[in-house]
Amino acid sequence: MLRHPLSEKSSNLLPALFLVLLLPAFTLPTYTWAATDSAMQQSLEKFFNNGVALRGATAELIRVESWPNSAGAMRWSLPNIKRGHPQRFSLIAEQGNKKWYVPVRVHWWAKAVVMKKSVPARSLLSQDMMKQTRADIAGHNGFWWDNSRDLTGMRLTRPLAKGDVIFRSHIKQPPMIKRGDIVQIILDTGRISIRSEGKAMRNASRGDRILVKNMRSNEVIQAVAEDTGVVRISLRGNNG
Repeated sequence: MLRHPLSEKSSNLLPALFLVLLLPAFTLPTYTWAATDSAMQQSLEKFFNNGVALRGATAELIRVESWPNSAGAMRWSLPNIKRGHPQRFSLIAEQGNKKWYVPVRVHWWAKAVVMKKSVPARSLLSQDMMKQTRADIAGHNGFWWDNSRDLTGMRLTRPLAKGDVIFRSHIKQPPMIKRGDIVQIILDTGRISIRSEGKAMRNASRGDRILVKNMRSNEVIQAVAEDTGVVRISLRGNNG
């Protein structure tokens, strides 16, 4: 049987040609790491340089995953982050009457107690196991410690590695607020603090969320146990 001299080569080229034609359909989306507009990028840099703080930690921008389809400086602000310090979230960007939600990735830096060495679960903490340092707490929820003396003698609920930040969920500790206790409620808006009296609806340790009944209004609200007999509701935010 006679074959055209190109027929065998052509058959070998077909799979490659097929892949080339389909490749665009499977191409992964790409992100724009730098703004095409310098004024927009400078306004975001200024926002972070002024200090973006949330519940004891300060944000450092890693990257912007997608910039607004616009030009010029923006007014930037944090969204209402109700829990923890997420590594990824969307900043609010405003320009005139327009608003964008801009996905970013950040570090959240805080003064924290970390492990100096790896230790197993149920270990009793001692001063020589811990140190205070600047640590990235992004991606974690809950309270952490900034003074190792407050942790001495407490027992770990899980193993921790060298360099791990010690969070409330890692520690077994007695409650600092008990059900039925009369507590001071601090409503913190960032500019002013409003104080009132409430009644704890359950036990809570430092950093735990707790339901408290306002003695004046009889309204049941959620707060965070901050100290013995003290709970806090934070409504802080940052604008730039």
